[in-house]
Amino acid sequence: MPSRQEHVTKAEGNASFALSLALDRQSHIDWALIALFYAALHYVEAYLSPIHLRSHDSRDKYINKESHLRRIFKEYSHLKFFGFNARYEVYGFKAEQVKEEAAKDYETIKAHITKKL
Repeated sequence: MPSRQEHVTKAEGNASFALSLALDRQSHIDWALIALFYAALHYVEAYLSPIHLRSHDSRDKYINKESHLRRIFKEYSHLKFFGFNARYEVYGFKAEQVKEEAAKDYETIKAHITKKL
């Protein structure tokens, strides 16, 4: 089971990767959205450590139920929407959505959770 710090390190690596991409191709935009979702997921897992929730559904329910995490449920759900649809659908997300929406959602989640780590 990964430690709290290992989850934080993974989150920071995913975010760094996402934000380093030149958002000039659809594949880069999609991978940036996917990586930002997984960065947020690892911050949630760091907060939950040593509990590990194996499914997205169980994690969603826990986030929505737990008082501290409920405050970031909207941003987490938004990133999950981006990540899922960038992986499985052909949405044609735009670079602005990475910069103006997903990156801000990620930063909100990161700031909120790091206060409690």
